[in-house]
Amino acid sequence: MVKSDIDPVLLEILRNRFKAIVEEMASVTLRTGFTVFVKETSDFGACLVAPSGEVLAAPTETSVSLMVGLPGWEAINAFDHYDEGDVCIANDPDTTKGLSTHLPDIWVWKPIFVEGEIIAFAFNFIHSSDVGGRVPGSISPINTDIFQEGIRVPPLKLIRKGEINQDIVDLILLNCRIPDQNWGDIKAQLASLATAERRVKELAGRYGRDVVTKGITDLLDSAEERARDIIRSIPNGAYNASDYMEAVGVARPIRIELTMKIEGDSIDLDFTGTDLQVAAAFNLPTWGQQGHYMLSLALLNYFRTLDPEIPYNSGLIRPVRFELPLGTIVNPEPGLAYGVRAATFIRVMDCIMGCLAQALPEATPAASSGAISIVLLSVIDQETGKRRITVAQPLSGGSGGRPRQDGIEGTSFTGGWLRNVPNEVLEAEMPILVEEYGYPIDRAAAGRYRGGSAIRFRFRNLEDGTVMTARGLERFRFTPWGFQGGAAGPNASVLLNPGTAAEKSLGQLDLVTLEAGDVVEFVTPSGGGYGDPLKRPAGEVLSDVIAGFLTEEAALKDYGVVLSDGAIDEVATDRVRVSHVAQTLQGTFDKGSARAAFEAQWPEDVQRSLIAGLLKQPSARRRYLQKILEARLQSEIEAGDRLTPSQVEVWLEEIVSKGAKS
Repeated sequence: MVKSDIDPVLLEILRNRFKAIVEEMASVTLRTGFTVFVKETSDFGACLVAPSGEVLAAPTETSVSLMVGLPGWEAINAFDHYDEGDVCIANDPDTTKGLSTHLPDIWVWKPIFVEGEIIAFAFNFIHSSDVGGRVPGSISPINTDIFQEGIRVPPLKLIRKGEINQDIVDLILLNCRIPDQNWGDIKAQLASLATAERRVKELAGRYGRDVVTKGITDLLDSAEERARDIIRSIPNGAYNASDYMEAVGVARPIRIELTMKIEGDSIDLDFTGTDLQVAAAFNLPTWGQQGHYMLSLALLNYFRTLDPEIPYNSGLIRPVRFELPLGTIVNPEPGLAYGVRAATFIRVMDCIMGCLAQALPEATPAASSGAISIVLLSVIDQETGKRRITVAQPLSGGSGGRPRQDGIEGTSFTGGWLRNVPNEVLEAEMPILVEEYGYPIDRAAAGRYRGGSAIRFRFRNLEDGTVMTARGLERFRFTPWGFQGGAAGPNASVLLNPGTAAEKSLGQLDLVTLEAGDVVEFVTPSGGGYGDPLKRPAGEVLSDVIAGFLTEEAALKDYGVVLSDGAIDEVATDRVRVSHVAQTLQGTFDKGSARAAFEAQWPEDVQRSLIAGLLKQPSARRRYLQKILEARLQSEIEAGDRLTPSQVEVWLEEIVSKGAKS
């Protein structure tokens, strides 16, 4: 037990008061924000941070859940001195060393003084719909460095002693396409910080500064202790999982590998074997920060599932240690493109869940869809001549089937905090007509507990010159894994003018200019299934057919259920199910045929050898060496030869040697 001079009842009161403060902070941002992505989708965050830089409280009801584990000390220590009334601002991942992880995340923070002493900081970020850069919305998967992605703001004092620095405001707003909306969002952030300051001072006024200060320390310690209790319930061992991202312009899919080591009350997350940083926007700038919030969310979700009232603060990630090799996609060097780093963060979550599934197979769901696609539209306003930019939808797929329940339709554990944009709001903001927004048929992975259904989003463009971008589009090739006999989830698709002679697959699109009358259809991946589909009660299969999740043909093919005139033919169903060979379920993953085919050509040990060898080379030469070596390996594959790790080592040595001689 945490030893504290504070009465346990009072400590629980303080926990709830801090939670109420951060929920109010988030509510203020939501209700006063200007852009659709803030006021409708809720892509923003708020939290209270201890003077040490650890998060002491973060909201769980409003805004994104990605706050616990952020390296607040980097922002706090950017300044030697704070005065009452100061507010700081930044968005640059490199100068904040992993606080911000891509340029659209604009962070502000404010010291909270009580009796002349800083007892906490209030932090807030919003995802700006545009901060300049090469494309409207600032994010493109094919950007190759940070200079293409928009304005970079290092830690600066936006407000000094209560007086705003207008020069900073003018500079930021001049470099974005929607200055009025961005300034409105920043003012919403300032209102959130002011709310936090007022509430914390009220709290200190009631209980005393020293009690509140001690309560902050004790709540962090309490969260750590309760997290360690949960970790002790996970069987000791080393669990390994890997997965891929399908970046455009990258010869080989980007590999994420994780070894999770459980020992007593601590967890070690070792990302050795993860691919090198890339000349694309998938780099996740953690700066090697221990407990980084973009890498720890899956564990935090697990802790909160088992202990819903656990203090939600950075004490939770104290027992977790990260091994993040420098120069890899999860710890890249400065100056790279970071815009689509959420795709990497989501795949890391899939790998953590894959490790937990091995440790706790009866308690872990199948994989969620593994993708959140943010569709963004831009158009020149015919009346004002100014550009309008808005998020069309944050498109998630279904969650994975669970040990006792089906997956959740149309949303995933990896990104379920993002709310959808009402069609009426979208149609008022942009010249489009939403023709369909719902669940497609036969897009839910089979299982005793089926995967959550995908989403189909289809709209018709009404004005020439509308520009569309989409980031985070994943799972076109490799599928979300099914577990314990459940099937892998279906892939994603994006079609232009589907069902016509002009139909075109857009895939992982960068920037598309639409003509009036063009129709675009997005279908997201679904989560994987959990458990043997043949053990799903026939009545539940019939219900899925009636609800439109399945066709009668799929009921027979995937579940062995025979339907006739809208009813179950029980005799025929029993005959079909008996004829199927029983599946070996315990601990099995269905990763899909595409991944199996790829890894037959590119075995995992070969990829590990390739990555390890390249990381030993000077950073400036790795990309060049990788291109030559992978081309040679691909030639061997096309010739029908099987690759081995020793071949990779020998050929890399030859390439390096030739380069040195030349």
